[in-house]
Amino acid sequence: MTEQTAEYVTEIERWRGDPLRVLELSPTRLLATMPWGQLARIVPDPRKAENTKALRYLSPDERQQAETRNEVQRNIKATKKAANARAYARYLAEVLKGERAERWATPPLALWIPKRLDTVRAQSPFGVDVIAYLPFDAIGVLMDAETQHLAHFLLREDAASYGVTSQQVNARLVGVEIYHDIDLVAARQIFHDRNLLGVVPNKNIALSSDSSNVATNITLSLLKEVQVVASSGEGPVPLETVVSVRQRQLKATDTEWMTLSSLRSFVITALFGRAGFEKTSGPISDLPEGCTRDAATGEIHAVLERILSAFARAFEQRNNTVIASPAVLAALGAVAHRTMSWNKSGEVLTKDELMELLRDVQWDRNPEYWEGTAGKQTATGSFSLAGGIKDNGSKTAAALGDPESPRFSWVRYGRPRGI
Repeated sequence: MTEQTAEYVTEIERWRGDPLRVLELSPTRLLATMPWGQLARIVPDPRKAENTKALRYLSPDERQQAETRNEVQRNIKATKKAANARAYARYLAEVLKGERAERWATPPLALWIPKRLDTVRAQSPFGVDVIAYLPFDAIGVLMDAETQHLAHFLLREDAASYGVTSQQVNARLVGVEIYHDIDLVAARQIFHDRNLLGVVPNKNIALSSDSSNVATNITLSLLKEVQVVASSGEGPVPLETVVSVRQRQLKATDTEWMTLSSLRSFVITALFGRAGFEKTSGPISDLPEGCTRDAATGEIHAVLERILSAFARAFEQRNNTVIASPAVLAALGAVAHRTMSWNKSGEVLTKDELMELLRDVQWDRNPEYWEGTAGKQTATGSFSLAGGIKDNGSKTAAALGDPESPRFSWVRYGRPRGI
């Protein structure tokens, strides 16, 4: 216990600043909550710090804050941070409107106030409270979660277009870590540690965790509902037993047939057709016109189960075939889209016609069939599944489902020599 907090007070001395109930983690680290509008008075809009023309009109304290902020934080202007803040603003608006229910989270903002804050202890019915006084003229810098802070400013300045009010934004309760009585060197180190030492989850883990993404939701449902027959002979098993949810790429020794992200690509192109090739790497918030969640899950389930059953051997031997590669799976989804009830492409197939269309495809990883479509032959003579969905998806979809394309016969009967 420090000398400052050795005695208990019986009355809050409001002249010392805004009293804030905190948890004291160490002499220089506090945890608190406050309305975001209160934090906005302590930490100005970070865009001001990067506006060199506006700096001359700031007070000396405000100018000092801006200069210090620029020494600690990353730039906003002309960086991805600005785009992230706009997306964050939309997220916060959904939170304020209750659209996310309890499916949301925002991290605490890490506030640095260079000066030492006065803290006192007071008895309460629940034990001892630690009270920190925030000086009325306190100005600080965020060492972490500045994008979230900027998103609040974007939301407040155009609240109506997001369907909220500025009062809601100001009143939103946020968690705040307060670091006080530490120097610039320590603050910059904390910024470094918080932003560069964290482990970013791989794409598969991120996808499997995003329950607000409609394509991910459908894919996760299919993992439970679709049945496949593996070579073990144990009878039908859920698709999830042969799909890797945790890995972004499968190793040669892995027994799974595909990754979650590859399966999700099939779902997206089954939903949107060829237009889905450009959507496979991003979030999907809306279904196509005329498509419901139940219809999408049921119809994709039916066609996926038939494809997996008909070509189970090719999926099991994925190291020697092309069928489980992301581009080919996405192309299969694009062709399967023609069987869906919401398909408006003008090209319609029944599920039986789809399976007949695919019957003669040679799935072997052989340049004779797939050179220039799903991959290419390397200088050593081996065949590489080079190129991703956006590179090879359209070519592969033509090879699988367009009898007018020369690639259609190539992947079935081999590419003519000299072409």
